[in-house]
Amino acid sequence: MPPKPRFTREEMVEAALDIVRKKGVEALTARELADVLGCSARPIFTAFENMDDLKQEVRKAVGRIIEEYASKSMDYDPPFKKAGLQIIQFAINEPNLYKMIFMSSVKRPLSFQELFKMHTGDNNFEDVLINAHHITREQATYLFEHMWIYTYGISVLCALNMCKFSDDELSNMLGIEFWSLLQYVKNNNLNIQMVPPEKVRG
Repeated sequence: MPPKPRFTREEMVEAALDIVRKKGVEALTARELADVLGCSARPIFTAFENMDDLKQEVRKAVGRIIEEYASKSMDYDPPFKKAGLQIIQFAINEPNLYKMIFMSSVKRPLSFQELFKMHTGDNNFEDVLINAHHITREQATYLFEHMWIYTYGISVLCALNMCKFSDDELSNMLGIEFWSLLQYVKNNNLNIQMVPPEKVRG
């Protein structure tokens, strides 16, 4: 009978998650993980096909942490704004985990729709917006997409520790952007592309 593994896959993923949390995804190597576990790299490659396989499991673990942050928003009114604040808080509290999910390079440039779908997945925020503000699904989608872009920008600033915002500042910024966009979608034809005139200085 083969010896019982010293570490389970779950324990290895948890140790790998801790490495990324403290040092960033670049630090997650077989050697670093083996040092943390106090073993050779062999058990790692027995449990996982390769490091990409392990990193994918770590991403899933980070996804569950993000879900915990986002789920808290449903206890608030309005939940949509709180969800944005929670993602920003995740970027502040867990900058290296945020970078792994939201700031990793991709194999090819994506369209915005592909990127948006990849990061937002299945959610009911469009339905929340429709019911709360009596707008159409097209309007809700437009509002959600543009608020996501705005929130993403703030989150990146926070994850990179380039800018520090107070809770009141964040709440006010997201509130102003949301209500401005809400008024826009209610009062404009979203199919019209608004191209401001360009002037060349003489």
